[in-house]
Amino acid sequence: MNEAIAAVGGTAETAPQAPPGLKFVTRNVCVFYGEKQALNGIDLDITECEVTALIGPSGCGKSTYLRCLNRMNDTIDGARVTGSLELDGEDIYDPRLDVVQLRARVGMVFQKPNPFPKSIYDNVAYGPRIHGLVTGKAETDEIVHTSLAKAGLIDEVKDRLQEPGTGLSGGQQQRLCIARAIAVSPEVILMDEPCSALDPIATARIEELIDELRENYTIVIVTHSMQQAARVSQKTAFFHLGDLIEYGETAQIFTNPQDEKTQGYITGRFG
Repeated sequence: MNEAIAAVGGTAETAPQAPPGLKFVTRNVCVFYGEKQALNGIDLDITECEVTALIGPSGCGKSTYLRCLNRMNDTIDGARVTGSLELDGEDIYDPRLDVVQLRARVGMVFQKPNPFPKSIYDNVAYGPRIHGLVTGKAETDEIVHTSLAKAGLIDEVKDRLQEPGTGLSGGQQQRLCIARAIAVSPEVILMDEPCSALDPIATARIEELIDELRENYTIVIVTHSMQQAARVSQKTAFFHLGDLIEYGETAQIFTNPQDEKTQGYITGRFG
């Protein structure tokens, strides 16, 4: 689940600091599923309040890397992560860190919309309620309406808040999941191919929403669509066979890639 609460950290005097402008700093990240190595020493920085797109062929390690950023790989039997992953200068694999609180700061939206079997209202209110972020109905109402508005959904559902979230269209369900994720005020939103199950019109709505959300959130998106990466992201990372081949400004990656593998993938010679 993507819900949770506020940041973990030390006092103002002792709290670790990330380099200015960087949200995540990850170094030599390796991931193993049993004996199989899925990521080979990834060094990648995620810039604050930008969209970073992860592209590459199927099975290249994009989603595996994404799941490292909120420790979703912890839920997979036999998965092991090594290396250094820091959020605002803090080691997110520190055994003392509360993973529930981490997933509050780093929300996730999945490939297939997965609203809870509850009302639209209760889908959004669920996280704030279980984590004690609201004390009464008025406060809950405000968070629900604000989150739905940020997700670009409030006008479509304001008269249907007690209807099941599962009764919405696919694109509306995905925006409901985004509203649910942002209801607990995360700092980062991870999106794992959020448009792959949607039609072009719904996809365009989600892309517009991503562009709006990056003003207040750091977003990392895995996408198979290079056109989508070019439209929505400021930075792009190209993965291939568990390696990070190239990372840089999106315009540069797509118009003047430095590595021949990147060039080959972008021009369709493989992938």
